[in-house]
Amino acid sequence: MTITIYGASDDLVEVSGCEGADKFNIYSQTWTGDLAAPDGSQMRVYVRYEDNGCWSAGVSQVDEDHPLGGWAVTITQAAALNPDNPGYSALLTVDAPDGTRLTVQDAGQ
Repeated sequence: MTITIYGASDDLVEVSGCEGADKFNIYSQTWTGDLAAPDGSQMRVYVRYEDNGCWSAGVSQVDEDHPLGGWAVTITQAAALNPDNPGYSALLTVDAPDGTRLTVQDAGQ
């Protein structure tokens, strides 16, 4: 299953493709969520609104006792609504096992 995560505007994170996905309003600079697959593999995902007005994205282990899930991850440029604007958000795409669900750890609220 393909999960996508990106920042929109300056206070919204959009996640699609898994259980728990939604649009999340944030009130600080960082949003963090954990992806957990039925087989026990896990991955922490995050997006951060940077001082330059752009969103960055990344992944990490959930904690030191759980190795990073070996899922394919790509980071590309999210499409802009205005074709004359190159956009302002990284697009994090995770190819996760079927049944993976998202639990939000920090919605920046």
